[in-house]
Amino acid sequence: MQSLNPNSCLIRKILVSLIVIFICDAGATAQATKPAQQPLYLPDPTPRPPDLEKKYETDPAEVARQKQLATIKAAQLRQQVVIATDKLLVLTQELEADVEKREHGTAMTPQVVKVEQIEKLAKTVKDKTKAQ
Repeated sequence: MQSLNPNSCLIRKILVSLIVIFICDAGATAQATKPAQQPLYLPDPTPRPPDLEKKYETDPAEVARQKQLATIKAAQLRQQVVIATDKLLVLTQELEADVEKREHGTAMTPQVVKVEQIEKLAKTVKDKTKAQ
C-alpha cells in the first residue's frame, strides 16, 4: 500500500466535507421548493356598513355626460315652450280679430274652438315651464 502523505489526507477531508455540505444544501433547497399551502380565507367576523362612496362611485366622464344630457334636454324643453308660446300668441291675435269682426247676433262656435286650443296650449306651456 501506498503511504498517504498528509496533504492528500487533508485534501480528501476537504472534498468529503464539501460533498456533505453540497448534499445537505441540495436537500434543503428541495424542501424549500415544495408548494406552499394556500392561506385560509376567513371572512371578517365584525360586520361593517358598506362603503357607500366605493359602492356608488361615479366616473367623472359619466357625470359630465349626464350634465351634457341634462343641458340638451333643458334646451329642447325651452325650444318647445317658445314654439308653444308663439302659437299661443298667434291664436290669441286671431281670436281677438274674430271677436272684433263678429256681429252681435251671430254664433261664436269657431271662436269657442280657438278658446279651447288656447287653454290647452296655455296649460302645456305652464307644465313645461314648471318642469324646468
